[in-house]
Amino acid sequence: MQAITVDLRNAPHRRWLLTALQREQARELMSLYKADLGLRPDIGEVLLSSARDHVREDHWAEMESLAQQLDIPLCDAVLCNFYYDATKIVLDNMFGCTAFAIETPTGILHARNLDWWTEHSALSRCTTVCNFVGAPAGDFTTIGWPGFIGTFSGVAPGRFAVTLNAVLSLDPPQPAVPVELLLRTVLEEARSFNQAREILRRTPLPCDCLLLLTGTLSGEIVVIERAPARYAFRGAKNGNVAVTNGYLQLEADIGSAPSSLFASTCQRYYRVEALIRNHLPDSVQHCFHYLSDPEVQMNMTVQQMVFRAATGEYWLNANLGANA
Repeated sequence: MQAITVDLRNAPHRRWLLTALQREQARELMSLYKADLGLRPDIGEVLLSSARDHVREDHWAEMESLAQQLDIPLCDAVLCNFYYDATKIVLDNMFGCTAFAIETPTGILHARNLDWWTEHSALSRCTTVCNFVGAPAGDFTTIGWPGFIGTFSGVAPGRFAVTLNAVLSLDPPQPAVPVELLLRTVLEEARSFNQAREILRRTPLPCDCLLLLTGTLSGEIVVIERAPARYAFRGAKNGNVAVTNGYLQLEADIGSAPSSLFASTCQRYYRVEALIRNHLPDSVQHCFHYLSDPEVQMNMTVQQMVFRAATGEYWLNANLGANA
């Protein structure tokens, strides 16, 4: 598995120094993202302008540096980094995910499938572990890809772990920091589970999402159900919680004709709950077994991972052959 070390003490243009292979992979991924979005140039420019007002200066400079390394327009680098927000706002497309957290004698285990369709197994094949050092609150690790500066899945040793699942509501989008960068900022700056929970609760977002946050102490498990300007908490029951792609606490209208992905959310949710109810997973291997259950893993699952925030350990399976 390839890795990148991102030293946040460096100037932004010196943080992401990609190898030749990583540059090739980043160009491939951004080409796929851009084709998926299919935006007219004028819409892309509008989204770019809107995003600029809500992105930290150093994060923006990182994307400028990546655009130069990859020899692509800055607009492409920005739009592809904010793919989740763009698809939610413009196209109402989704990627999925199933996640659960369980208290064990050795700490809370935080498990997740990332479900996201791409051609030629690109997301599985290009999976990259990003080790961030020199952040104000301490080092952390994210599971991402070359050219992606944000976070969908990350763990901060001795602090917390966080993952994002897609969800849909008819709440109107609003200008705000892209959710991918909010998660990275929380990993950079939040010094505890409680501080991370408060930031993720109160910060305005451009779109909907479900956030599974786990900490280091007993009881530090919560699903934060987010719409752009609203939230609800869903805590653990009997030391565990599961989340797929539906709201359970937040009242939200999702409209008519949900996608096939969202049609599967209840099946996956109830299956995970049944597996946990029948036998609490007490090991990383047991968590992977549940993630790989035929009624949980999808044909678009590209990454499987387990985090333990207490130690900062992570276990990763990205050799899934999805979309081959």
